[in-house]
Amino acid sequence: MVYILKLAVNDLKNVIRDRMFVFLFFAYPVMLILVSRIIVHLIAPRIGNMFPLAANFSVLFMFFTIAIPMIFSFIVAFLILDERDEHLLTVLRVMPISRNSYLIYRMFFMSLFAFIVLLIFPLLSGLVDGTQFSYLAYIPVAILFALFTPFLALLVASFATNKVQAFAIFKIGGTVFMLPIFAFFLNLGNLKYIFSPIPNFWSLMSLDSVIQNGTLDIVHLGIGFVFHIALIAVLFYIFNKKN
Repeated sequence: MVYILKLAVNDLKNVIRDRMFVFLFFAYPVMLILVSRIIVHLIAPRIGNMFPLAANFSVLFMFFTIAIPMIFSFIVAFLILDERDEHLLTVLRVMPISRNSYLIYRMFFMSLFAFIVLLIFPLLSGLVDGTQFSYLAYIPVAILFALFTPFLALLVASFATNKVQAFAIFKIGGTVFMLPIFAFFLNLGNLKYIFSPIPNFWSLMSLDSVIQNGTLDIVHLGIGFVFHIALIAVLFYIFNKKN
């Protein structure tokens, strides 16, 4: 436990030292909240004749909810790449804390912050209908969205050999993982399941139930948890084999 606390303090120091990390960790979540709470609500009435933005607040909320764990996965992935370049992962083999314990900590430390931001976002965004939205039902969905942080971080850390490749994977991944949004924006009906191989599709299905009905969709939530945990386990194995 003492080592975990020391690692947490060290991680926060590493974040504070890097301007990009500071922006992503502190400023970006605040910016998302300000954009959703103020700017979106200012723009919506002005463009109502061209595009019914107000009628698509729930879709916009989903978009921001996907972006939150992506922010923290970016930080995790680049911290791991820095540590790999400094051969810290090799040194861990002779440290009191095991390599696997360290990697598990590394994966889920930032997930905690993603979860916290995900928890407060519905209250501050102004994009969900408080009469329909169930905050209690949203909590397990927020946990599922937070699991996307270690998934994407491991995906990048496992297949990127340098930071240029990591940026490229994030850029491609950012596009791919936003695709399920179209299932709700275009009202595709059952055709939306063509996006089911994309893990956060199941998170969005669960979130849609909370937004529209105030109920928890156990089936989609359960599939989402199994899918995310299985992918994380596979990527964890790949990362350990390659490093």
